[in-house]
Amino acid sequence: MKKRLRIALIGVIAVLLGGIVVLVARSLQRQWRQEAAQGGLDLLPQVAQRIQDFHRIKTEDGRTVWEVAAREAQYHEDEHEFVVLEPLVRLYLKDGRPVGLSGHEGHVKLEGRELREVEVTGGIELRFADYTVRTDRARYQHGSDTISAPAPVEIKGGALELRGEQMEFEVKAQRLRLFRNVTMILRPVPSEETK
Repeated sequence: MKKRLRIALIGVIAVLLGGIVVLVARSLQRQWRQEAAQGGLDLLPQVAQRIQDFHRIKTEDGRTVWEVAAREAQYHEDEHEFVVLEPLVRLYLKDGRPVGLSGHEGHVKLEGRELREVEVTGGIELRFADYTVRTDRARYQHGSDTISAPAPVEIKGGALELRGEQMEFEVKAQRLRLFRNVTMILRPVPSEETK
Protein backbone atom coordinates (compact mmCIF):
# COMPACT_ATOMS: atom_id res chain seq x y z
CA MET A 1 0.00 0.00 0.00
CA LYS A 2 2.81 2.37 0.97
CA LYS A 3 4.64 1.48 -2.23
CA ARG A 4 1.58 2.39 -4.38
CA LEU A 5 1.15 5.66 -2.49
CA ARG A 6 4.82 6.50 -3.02
CA ILE A 7 4.53 5.77 -6.77
CA ALA A 8 1.39 7.90 -7.03
CA LEU A 9 3.12 10.74 -5.16
CA ILE A 10 6.16 10.53 -7.46
CA GLY A 11 3.79 10.60 -10.45
CA VAL A 12 2.04 13.74 -9.16
CA ILE A 13 5.37 15.46 -8.50
CA ALA A 14 6.57 14.51 -12.01
CA VAL A 15 3.41 15.97 -13.59
CA LEU A 16 3.78 19.17 -11.54
CA LEU A 17 7.43 19.52 -12.50
CA GLY A 18 6.53 18.92 -16.16
CA GLY A 19 3.86 21.64 -15.96
CA ILE A 20 6.30 24.07 -14.40
CA VAL A 21 8.87 23.35 -17.14
CA VAL A 22 6.22 23.96 -19.86
CA LEU A 23 5.11 27.25 -18.24
CA VAL A 24 8.72 28.48 -17.89
CA ALA A 25 9.48 27.51 -21.51
CA ARG A 26 6.39 29.41 -22.77
CA SER A 27 7.29 32.45 -20.70
CA LEU A 28 10.87 32.44 -22.04
CA GLN A 29 9.59 32.00 -25.61
CA ARG A 30 7.17 34.94 -25.19
CA GLN A 31 9.93 37.10 -23.74
CA TRP A 32 12.28 36.13 -26.60
CA ARG A 33 9.63 37.09 -29.20
CA GLN A 34 9.06 40.47 -27.56
CA GLU A 35 12.81 41.13 -27.46
CA ALA A 36 13.17 40.07 -31.12
CA ALA A 37 10.31 42.37 -32.17
CA GLN A 38 11.79 45.25 -30.20
CA GLY A 39 15.18 44.50 -31.76
CA GLY A 40 13.61 44.67 -35.23
CA LEU A 41 12.10 48.05 -34.41
CA ASP A 42 15.42 49.24 -33.03
CA LEU A 43 17.01 48.44 -36.39
CA LEU A 44 14.63 50.96 -38.01
CA PRO A 45 14.59 53.87 -35.55
CA GLN A 46 14.00 56.37 -38.32
CA VAL A 47 10.70 54.76 -39.39
CA ALA A 48 7.91 56.58 -37.56
CA GLN A 49 4.95 55.12 -39.47
CA ARG A 50 4.14 52.21 -41.79
CA ILE A 51 1.11 52.53 -44.03
CA GLN A 52 -0.54 49.90 -46.23
CA ASP A 53 -2.39 51.13 -49.35
CA PHE A 54 -0.84 54.59 -49.11
CA HIS A 55 -2.87 57.31 -50.87
CA ARG A 56 -2.56 61.09 -50.79
CA ILE A 57 -4.45 63.50 -52.98
CA LYS A 58 -4.70 67.27 -53.41
CA THR A 59 -7.82 68.93 -54.76
CA GLU A 60 -8.34 72.60 -55.49
CA ASP A 61 -11.71 74.15 -56.40
CA GLY A 62 -13.11 70.65 -56.91
CA ARG A 63 -10.31 69.71 -59.28
CA THR A 64 -7.71 67.03 -58.55
CA VAL A 65 -4.24 68.58 -58.72
CA TRP A 66 -2.13 65.52 -57.91
CA GLU A 67 -2.36 62.13 -56.28
CA VAL A 68 0.15 59.61 -55.03
CA ALA A 69 -0.71 55.97 -54.37
CA ALA A 70 1.51 53.06 -53.31
CA ARG A 71 1.20 49.50 -52.07
CA GLU A 72 3.09 50.41 -48.89
CA ALA A 73 4.77 53.45 -47.39
CA GLN A 74 7.15 54.11 -44.52
CA TYR A 75 7.40 57.61 -43.12
CA HIS A 76 10.94 58.64 -42.20
CA GLU A 77 10.52 61.46 -39.75
CA ASP A 78 14.17 62.56 -39.82
CA GLU A 79 14.06 63.18 -43.56
CA HIS A 80 10.39 64.24 -43.74
CA GLU A 81 9.77 61.79 -46.57
CA PHE A 82 7.81 58.65 -47.40
CA VAL A 83 9.60 55.66 -48.90
CA VAL A 84 6.96 53.95 -51.04
CA LEU A 85 6.69 50.61 -52.84
CA GLU A 86 5.09 50.42 -56.28
CA PRO A 87 4.26 54.13 -56.42
CA LEU A 88 1.89 55.70 -58.90
CA VAL A 89 2.03 59.49 -59.18
CA ARG A 90 -0.51 61.42 -61.24
CA LEU A 91 -0.12 65.13 -61.96
CA TYR A 92 -3.27 66.62 -63.45
CA LEU A 93 -3.16 69.35 -66.04
CA LYS A 94 -5.76 72.15 -65.96
CA ASP A 95 -7.83 70.39 -68.61
CA GLY A 96 -7.95 67.26 -66.42
CA ARG A 97 -5.52 65.15 -68.44
CA PRO A 98 -3.14 63.18 -66.20
CA VAL A 99 0.61 62.75 -66.45
CA GLY A 100 1.33 59.42 -64.74
CA LEU A 101 4.62 58.25 -63.28
CA SER A 102 5.04 54.74 -61.86
CA GLY A 103 7.94 52.54 -60.75
CA HIS A 104 9.11 49.89 -58.30
CA GLU A 105 10.15 52.18 -55.44
CA GLY A 106 10.05 55.86 -54.66
CA HIS A 107 10.75 58.66 -52.22
CA VAL A 108 7.95 61.20 -51.73
CA LYS A 109 8.45 64.53 -50.01
CA LEU A 110 5.40 66.53 -49.00
CA GLU A 111 5.40 70.08 -47.69
CA GLY A 112 2.07 70.90 -46.16
CA ARG A 113 -0.45 70.22 -48.92
CA GLU A 114 2.16 70.40 -51.67
CA LEU A 115 3.92 67.54 -53.38
CA ARG A 116 7.44 68.93 -53.19
CA GLU A 117 9.47 66.13 -54.78
CA VAL A 118 9.12 62.54 -55.95
CA GLU A 119 11.99 60.29 -56.94
CA VAL A 120 11.10 56.94 -58.52
CA THR A 121 13.43 54.08 -59.42
CA GLY A 122 13.08 50.79 -61.26
CA GLY A 123 10.91 49.98 -64.27
CA ILE A 124 9.58 53.49 -64.64
CA GLU A 125 6.76 54.37 -66.97
CA LEU A 126 5.83 57.97 -67.58
CA ARG A 127 2.61 58.41 -69.55
CA PHE A 128 1.38 61.57 -71.18
CA ALA A 129 -0.92 62.03 -74.15
CA ASP A 130 -0.27 59.06 -76.50
CA TYR A 131 3.34 58.61 -75.43
CA THR A 132 5.01 56.25 -72.97
CA VAL A 133 8.46 56.99 -71.57
CA ARG A 134 10.50 54.17 -70.08
CA THR A 135 13.58 54.66 -67.94
CA ASP A 136 15.11 53.43 -64.67
CA ARG A 137 15.20 56.66 -62.65
CA ALA A 138 13.11 59.81 -62.67
CA ARG A 139 12.49 62.77 -60.39
CA TYR A 140 9.58 65.20 -60.23
CA GLN A 141 10.31 68.61 -58.68
CA HIS A 142 7.41 70.88 -57.86
CA GLY A 143 9.55 74.05 -57.88
CA SER A 144 10.49 73.69 -61.54
CA ASP A 145 7.40 71.60 -62.42
CA THR A 146 9.65 69.18 -64.29
CA ILE A 147 10.23 65.46 -64.45
CA SER A 148 13.84 64.67 -65.20
CA ALA A 149 15.52 61.36 -65.96
CA PRO A 150 19.31 61.12 -65.64
CA ALA A 151 19.29 57.60 -67.14
CA PRO A 152 18.75 56.22 -70.67
CA VAL A 153 15.24 56.93 -71.90
CA GLU A 154 13.00 55.32 -74.50
CA ILE A 155 9.88 57.07 -75.79
CA LYS A 156 7.23 55.37 -77.90
CA GLY A 157 3.99 56.64 -79.26
CA GLY A 158 2.17 56.35 -82.54
CA ALA A 159 4.70 56.23 -85.37
CA LEU A 160 7.50 57.73 -83.26
CA GLU A 161 10.27 56.05 -81.31
CA LEU A 162 12.93 58.13 -79.57
CA ARG A 163 15.95 57.26 -77.44
CA GLY A 164 18.34 59.42 -75.46
CA GLU A 165 20.58 59.33 -72.42
CA GLN A 166 18.80 62.00 -70.39
CA MET A 167 15.39 63.64 -70.41
CA GLU A 168 13.61 66.67 -69.06
CA PHE A 169 9.85 67.02 -69.24
CA GLU A 170 8.03 70.28 -68.42
CA VAL A 171 4.71 69.12 -67.07
CA LYS A 172 2.41 72.13 -67.64
CA ALA A 173 3.97 73.03 -70.99
CA GLN A 174 3.97 69.37 -72.10
CA ARG A 175 7.44 69.98 -73.55
CA LEU A 176 9.97 67.16 -73.60
CA ARG A 177 13.69 67.41 -74.26
CA LEU A 178 16.13 64.56 -74.83
CA PHE A 179 19.87 64.92 -74.41
CA ARG A 180 22.98 63.06 -75.60
CA ASN A 181 23.06 60.41 -78.32
CA VAL A 182 19.47 61.02 -79.35
CA THR A 183 18.09 58.70 -82.01
CA MET A 184 14.69 58.80 -83.66
CA ILE A 185 12.78 56.25 -85.73
CA LEU A 186 9.68 57.24 -87.66
CA ARG A 187 7.51 54.34 -88.76
CA PRO A 188 4.93 54.67 -91.48
CA VAL A 189 1.41 54.72 -90.17
CA PRO A 190 -0.59 51.94 -91.83
CA SER A 191 -3.31 53.32 -94.03
CA GLU A 192 -6.87 52.05 -93.91
CA GLU A 193 -6.20 50.03 -97.10
CA THR A 194 -3.20 48.14 -95.61
CA LYS A 195 -4.84 47.37 -92.28
